[in-house]
Amino acid sequence: MAGAPTAALPAREAARARQMSDTQFALVIILGVSLLNAAIIFVPLVYSAWLSLHESNVILRTMEFVGAKHYWTAITDPKVLAAAWRSVVFSAIAVVLSFALSLGFALVLNEDFPGKGLLRALVLLPWAISQVVTATVFSFMLNPNVGALNALLAPMGIVGPSHVWLSQDMALIWVSVAFVWHLAPLGTFFYLASLQTIPEDLYNAARIDRAGPVRRFAHITLPHLRHTTLIVLVVMTVEAVRQFDLVFSLTRGGPGTASQILPMLVFRYNFEFSQYGLAAATSFILTAMSVALAVGYFLLLRKKKAKKETANG
Repeated sequence: MAGAPTAALPAREAARARQMSDTQFALVIILGVSLLNAAIIFVPLVYSAWLSLHESNVILRTMEFVGAKHYWTAITDPKVLAAAWRSVVFSAIAVVLSFALSLGFALVLNEDFPGKGLLRALVLLPWAISQVVTATVFSFMLNPNVGALNALLAPMGIVGPSHVWLSQDMALIWVSVAFVWHLAPLGTFFYLASLQTIPEDLYNAARIDRAGPVRRFAHITLPHLRHTTLIVLVVMTVEAVRQFDLVFSLTRGGPGTASQILPMLVFRYNFEFSQYGLAAATSFILTAMSVALAVGYFLLLRKKKAKKETANG
Protein backbone atom coordinates (compact mmCIF):
# COMPACT_ATOMS: atom_id res chain seq x y z
CA MET A 1 0.00 0.00 0.00
CA ALA A 2 2.88 2.33 0.85
CA GLY A 3 4.42 1.86 -2.64
CA ALA A 4 1.25 2.80 -4.62
CA PRO A 5 1.67 6.64 -4.51
CA THR A 6 5.36 6.25 -5.34
CA ALA A 7 4.48 4.16 -8.44
CA ALA A 8 1.82 6.68 -9.51
CA LEU A 9 4.28 9.57 -9.59
CA PRO A 10 6.11 8.55 -12.80
CA ALA A 11 2.71 8.02 -14.48
CA ARG A 12 1.53 11.55 -13.53
CA GLU A 13 4.83 13.05 -14.64
CA ALA A 14 4.56 11.21 -17.96
CA ALA A 15 0.97 12.46 -18.43
CA ARG A 16 2.05 16.00 -17.56
CA ALA A 17 4.89 15.73 -20.08
CA ARG A 18 2.42 14.69 -22.77
CA GLN A 19 0.28 17.80 -22.13
CA MET A 20 0.91 20.76 -24.44
CA SER A 21 2.24 24.02 -23.07
CA ASP A 22 0.30 27.24 -23.70
CA THR A 23 2.68 28.15 -26.52
CA GLN A 24 2.31 24.77 -28.19
CA PHE A 25 -1.48 24.94 -27.90
CA ALA A 26 -1.51 28.44 -29.44
CA LEU A 27 0.72 27.28 -32.30
CA VAL A 28 -1.60 24.36 -33.03
CA ILE A 29 -4.63 26.69 -33.15
CA ILE A 30 -2.81 29.20 -35.37
CA LEU A 31 -1.63 26.44 -37.70
CA GLY A 32 -5.15 24.99 -37.97
CA VAL A 33 -6.74 28.37 -38.71
CA SER A 34 -4.00 29.17 -41.24
CA LEU A 35 -4.55 25.89 -43.07
CA LEU A 36 -8.32 26.48 -43.08
CA ASN A 37 -7.84 29.99 -44.47
CA ALA A 38 -5.50 28.66 -47.12
CA ALA A 39 -8.09 26.08 -48.13
CA ILE A 40 -11.10 28.40 -48.34
CA ILE A 41 -9.43 31.67 -49.38
CA PHE A 42 -6.06 31.30 -51.04
CA VAL A 43 -6.73 28.18 -53.09
CA PRO A 44 -9.83 29.69 -54.84
CA LEU A 45 -7.95 32.98 -55.19
CA VAL A 46 -4.99 31.34 -56.91
CA TYR A 47 -7.32 29.29 -59.11
CA SER A 48 -9.21 32.48 -60.11
CA ALA A 49 -5.92 34.18 -60.98
CA TRP A 50 -4.93 31.18 -63.10
CA LEU A 51 -8.37 31.18 -64.73
CA SER A 52 -8.13 34.90 -65.58
CA LEU A 53 -5.01 34.17 -67.66
CA HIS A 54 -6.67 31.48 -69.78
CA GLU A 55 -9.39 31.30 -72.43
CA SER A 56 -11.75 28.44 -71.67
CA ASN A 57 -14.00 26.63 -74.13
CA VAL A 58 -16.70 24.65 -72.33
CA ILE A 59 -17.74 22.78 -75.50
CA LEU A 60 -14.28 21.63 -76.55
CA ARG A 61 -13.14 21.49 -72.89
CA THR A 62 -9.93 23.37 -73.69
CA MET A 63 -7.92 25.97 -71.81
CA GLU A 64 -5.63 28.28 -73.75
CA PHE A 65 -3.15 30.64 -72.10
CA VAL A 66 -3.91 34.24 -73.20
CA GLY A 67 -1.87 36.24 -70.68
CA ALA A 68 -3.37 39.60 -69.67
CA LYS A 69 -5.87 39.66 -72.55
CA HIS A 70 -8.91 39.40 -70.25
CA TYR A 71 -7.64 42.22 -68.04
CA TRP A 72 -7.18 44.47 -71.08
CA THR A 73 -10.66 43.52 -72.32
CA ALA A 74 -12.15 44.27 -68.89
CA ILE A 75 -10.62 47.75 -68.58
CA THR A 76 -11.52 48.73 -72.16
CA ASP A 77 -14.95 47.07 -72.53
CA PRO A 78 -17.73 49.71 -72.44
CA LYS A 79 -19.99 47.24 -70.58
CA VAL A 80 -17.44 46.83 -67.80
CA LEU A 81 -16.75 50.56 -67.60
CA ALA A 82 -20.47 51.35 -67.45
CA ALA A 83 -21.02 48.70 -64.77
CA ALA A 84 -18.03 50.03 -62.81
CA TRP A 85 -19.45 53.55 -62.95
CA ARG A 86 -22.84 52.30 -61.72
CA SER A 87 -21.01 50.51 -58.87
CA VAL A 88 -19.33 53.79 -57.93
CA VAL A 89 -22.67 55.67 -57.97
CA PHE A 90 -24.39 52.88 -56.02
CA SER A 91 -21.58 52.74 -53.44
CA ALA A 92 -21.46 56.54 -53.04
CA ILE A 93 -25.21 56.78 -52.39
CA ALA A 94 -25.21 53.75 -50.11
CA VAL A 95 -22.19 54.77 -48.03
CA VAL A 96 -23.20 58.43 -47.58
CA LEU A 97 -26.80 57.62 -46.61
CA SER A 98 -25.81 54.64 -44.44
CA PHE A 99 -23.17 56.69 -42.63
CA ALA A 100 -25.57 59.60 -41.93
CA LEU A 101 -28.43 57.35 -40.81
CA SER A 102 -26.17 55.15 -38.68
CA LEU A 103 -24.75 58.09 -36.77
CA GLY A 104 -28.15 59.75 -36.41
CA PHE A 105 -29.87 56.60 -35.13
CA ALA A 106 -26.99 55.89 -32.72
CA LEU A 107 -27.13 59.39 -31.24
CA VAL A 108 -30.87 59.06 -30.67
CA LEU A 109 -30.66 55.54 -29.25
CA ASN A 110 -27.85 56.59 -26.88
CA GLU A 111 -30.24 58.91 -25.04
CA ASP A 112 -32.42 57.79 -22.13
CA PHE A 113 -36.16 57.60 -22.87
CA PRO A 114 -39.00 55.15 -22.24
CA GLY A 115 -39.04 52.18 -24.63
CA LYS A 116 -35.39 52.64 -25.59
CA GLY A 117 -34.70 48.88 -25.51
CA LEU A 118 -37.63 48.07 -27.79
CA LEU A 119 -36.68 50.83 -30.24
CA ARG A 120 -33.08 49.57 -30.35
CA ALA A 121 -34.32 46.10 -31.27
CA LEU A 122 -36.62 47.49 -33.98
CA VAL A 123 -33.90 49.68 -35.50
CA LEU A 124 -31.42 46.81 -35.64
CA LEU A 125 -33.98 44.38 -37.07
CA PRO A 126 -33.49 45.17 -40.82
CA TRP A 127 -29.85 44.12 -40.60
CA ALA A 128 -30.84 40.77 -39.08
CA ILE A 129 -33.03 39.74 -42.00
CA SER A 130 -31.55 38.46 -45.24
CA GLN A 131 -31.02 40.65 -48.28
CA VAL A 132 -33.37 38.45 -50.30
CA VAL A 133 -36.16 39.23 -47.83
CA THR A 134 -35.24 42.92 -48.02
CA ALA A 135 -35.53 42.77 -51.81
CA THR A 136 -38.90 41.03 -51.52
CA VAL A 137 -40.21 43.73 -49.16
CA PHE A 138 -39.14 46.51 -51.49
CA SER A 139 -40.44 44.73 -54.60
CA PHE A 140 -43.90 44.56 -52.99
CA MET A 141 -43.67 48.14 -51.80
CA LEU A 142 -42.62 49.44 -55.24
CA ASN A 143 -44.95 47.26 -57.29
CA PRO A 144 -46.78 49.53 -59.78
CA ASN A 145 -50.07 47.62 -59.45
CA VAL A 146 -50.37 46.55 -55.80
CA GLY A 147 -47.46 48.40 -54.19
CA ALA A 148 -47.80 50.35 -50.95
CA LEU A 149 -46.26 53.54 -52.35
CA ASN A 150 -48.76 53.81 -55.20
CA ALA A 151 -51.61 52.90 -52.86
CA LEU A 152 -50.55 55.76 -50.56
CA LEU A 153 -49.53 58.45 -53.05
CA ALA A 154 -51.84 57.87 -56.03
CA PRO A 155 -55.08 58.88 -54.20
CA MET A 156 -53.37 62.15 -53.20
CA GLY A 157 -52.50 62.82 -56.86
CA ILE A 158 -48.74 62.84 -56.22
CA VAL A 159 -48.13 59.99 -58.69
CA GLY A 160 -50.20 58.18 -61.29
CA PRO A 161 -52.24 55.08 -60.38
CA SER A 162 -49.65 52.70 -61.91
CA HIS A 163 -46.49 54.68 -61.39
CA VAL A 164 -43.31 52.66 -62.17
CA TRP A 165 -40.78 53.26 -59.41
CA LEU A 166 -38.11 50.89 -60.71
CA SER A 167 -37.73 52.78 -63.98
CA GLN A 168 -34.63 53.22 -66.13
CA ASP A 169 -33.70 56.42 -64.27
CA MET A 170 -34.67 55.42 -60.72
CA ALA A 171 -33.88 51.70 -60.44
CA LEU A 172 -30.31 52.22 -59.19
CA ILE A 173 -31.50 54.83 -56.67
CA TRP A 174 -34.14 52.51 -55.23
CA VAL A 175 -31.70 49.62 -55.06
CA SER A 176 -29.38 51.93 -53.11
CA VAL A 177 -32.20 52.90 -50.75
CA ALA A 178 -33.06 49.25 -50.11
CA PHE A 179 -29.40 48.52 -49.42
CA VAL A 180 -29.19 51.45 -46.99
CA TRP A 181 -32.30 50.21 -45.18
CA HIS A 182 -30.58 46.87 -44.74
CA LEU A 183 -27.05 48.05 -43.87
CA ALA A 184 -27.51 51.22 -41.80
CA PRO A 185 -28.45 49.28 -38.63
CA LEU A 186 -25.03 47.62 -38.65
CA GLY A 187 -23.35 51.03 -38.55
CA THR A 188 -25.77 52.05 -35.81
CA PHE A 189 -24.65 49.05 -33.78
CA PHE A 190 -20.96 50.08 -34.10
CA TYR A 191 -21.64 53.73 -33.26
CA LEU A 192 -23.90 52.89 -30.32
CA ALA A 193 -21.22 50.68 -28.78
CA SER A 194 -18.62 53.42 -29.25
CA LEU A 195 -20.84 56.18 -27.82
CA GLN A 196 -21.30 54.26 -24.58
CA THR A 197 -17.53 54.30 -23.97
CA ILE A 198 -17.32 58.11 -23.84
CA PRO A 199 -16.90 59.21 -20.19
CA GLU A 200 -19.87 61.25 -18.97
CA ASP A 201 -17.43 63.46 -17.01
CA LEU A 202 -16.26 65.01 -20.28
CA TYR A 203 -19.80 66.16 -21.09
CA ASN A 204 -20.31 67.43 -17.53
CA ALA A 205 -17.07 69.42 -17.70
CA ALA A 206 -18.12 70.85 -21.07
CA ARG A 207 -21.50 71.90 -19.63
CA ILE A 208 -19.70 73.66 -16.78
CA ASP A 209 -17.72 75.54 -19.44
CA ARG A 210 -21.09 76.44 -21.02
CA ALA A 211 -20.43 74.42 -24.18
CA GLY A 212 -23.65 73.91 -26.14
CA PRO A 213 -24.80 70.67 -27.82
CA VAL A 214 -23.05 71.49 -31.09
CA ARG A 215 -19.70 72.19 -29.41
CA ARG A 216 -20.01 69.08 -27.24
CA PHE A 217 -20.73 67.02 -30.34
CA ALA A 218 -17.85 68.57 -32.33
CA HIS A 219 -15.19 68.52 -29.59
CA ILE A 220 -16.11 65.41 -27.57
CA THR A 221 -18.34 63.02 -29.49
CA LEU A 222 -16.81 63.21 -32.98
CA PRO A 223 -13.15 62.78 -31.88
CA HIS A 224 -14.12 59.67 -29.90
CA LEU A 225 -15.92 58.24 -32.92
CA ARG A 226 -12.98 58.71 -35.31
CA HIS A 227 -11.80 55.09 -35.35
CA THR A 228 -15.35 53.76 -35.33
CA THR A 229 -16.09 55.94 -38.34
CA LEU A 230 -13.14 54.41 -40.17
CA ILE A 231 -14.40 50.90 -39.45
CA VAL A 232 -17.96 51.81 -40.46
CA LEU A 233 -16.83 53.41 -43.72
CA VAL A 234 -14.58 50.51 -44.66
CA VAL A 235 -17.26 47.90 -43.89
CA MET A 236 -19.99 49.82 -45.72
CA THR A 237 -17.82 50.52 -48.75
CA VAL A 238 -16.66 46.93 -49.11
CA GLU A 239 -20.23 45.67 -48.66
CA ALA A 240 -21.52 48.13 -51.28
CA VAL A 241 -18.80 47.45 -53.84
CA ARG A 242 -19.30 43.67 -53.67
CA GLN A 243 -23.10 43.84 -53.38
CA PHE A 244 -24.95 41.21 -55.40
CA ASP A 245 -27.76 39.43 -53.52
CA LEU A 246 -30.09 42.40 -53.10
CA VAL A 247 -29.57 43.73 -56.65
CA PHE A 248 -30.11 40.31 -58.17
CA SER A 249 -33.26 39.69 -56.10
CA LEU A 250 -34.80 43.13 -56.64
CA THR A 251 -34.03 44.09 -60.26
CA ARG A 252 -31.66 41.47 -61.71
CA GLY A 253 -29.66 44.41 -63.02
CA GLY A 254 -32.60 45.89 -64.91
CA PRO A 255 -34.56 47.37 -66.43
CA GLY A 256 -32.13 46.80 -69.27
CA THR A 257 -28.78 47.43 -67.61
CA ALA A 258 -29.94 50.37 -65.47
CA SER A 259 -28.91 48.71 -62.19
CA GLN A 260 -26.31 46.29 -63.52
CA ILE A 261 -23.40 46.97 -61.20
CA LEU A 262 -20.05 45.21 -61.53
CA PRO A 263 -20.82 42.08 -59.43
CA MET A 264 -23.95 41.52 -61.56
CA LEU A 265 -21.85 41.70 -64.72
CA VAL A 266 -19.34 39.24 -63.27
CA PHE A 267 -22.23 36.89 -62.53
CA ARG A 268 -23.46 37.15 -66.13
CA TYR A 269 -20.01 36.62 -67.62
CA ASN A 270 -19.58 33.53 -65.47
CA PHE A 271 -22.99 31.84 -65.38
CA GLU A 272 -24.81 33.15 -68.46
CA PHE A 273 -22.04 33.63 -71.04
CA SER A 274 -19.53 31.03 -69.72
CA GLN A 275 -16.69 33.57 -70.06
CA TYR A 276 -14.87 32.33 -66.99
CA GLY A 277 -11.56 34.06 -67.70
CA LEU A 278 -13.17 37.44 -68.29
CA ALA A 279 -15.35 36.98 -65.18
CA ALA A 280 -12.26 36.20 -63.08
CA ALA A 281 -10.34 39.20 -64.46
CA THR A 282 -13.29 41.51 -63.80
CA SER A 283 -13.53 40.11 -60.27
CA PHE A 284 -9.94 41.10 -59.59
CA ILE A 285 -10.68 44.62 -60.84
CA LEU A 286 -13.61 44.71 -58.41
CA THR A 287 -11.33 43.56 -55.60
CA ALA A 288 -8.80 46.23 -56.52
CA MET A 289 -11.55 48.87 -56.26
CA SER A 290 -12.46 47.69 -52.75
CA VAL A 291 -8.85 47.62 -51.59
CA ALA A 292 -8.12 51.06 -53.08
CA LEU A 293 -11.10 52.61 -51.31
CA ALA A 294 -10.23 50.96 -47.98
CA VAL A 295 -6.60 52.10 -48.22
CA GLY A 296 -7.83 55.60 -49.12
CA TYR A 297 -9.90 55.74 -45.93
CA PHE A 298 -6.91 54.64 -43.82
CA LEU A 299 -4.58 57.17 -45.44
CA LEU A 300 -7.12 59.97 -45.03
CA LEU A 301 -7.62 59.21 -41.33
CA ARG A 302 -3.88 58.83 -40.78
CA LYS A 303 -3.23 62.17 -42.50
CA LYS A 304 -5.81 63.95 -40.33
CA LYS A 305 -4.36 62.36 -37.18
CA ALA A 306 -0.83 63.42 -38.12
CA LYS A 307 -2.03 66.97 -38.86
CA LYS A 308 -3.78 67.15 -35.48
CA GLU A 309 -0.69 65.86 -33.63
CA THR A 310 1.44 68.45 -35.44
CA ALA A 311 -0.99 71.21 -34.48
CA ASN A 312 -0.94 70.11 -30.83
CA GLY A 313 2.88 70.16 -30.87
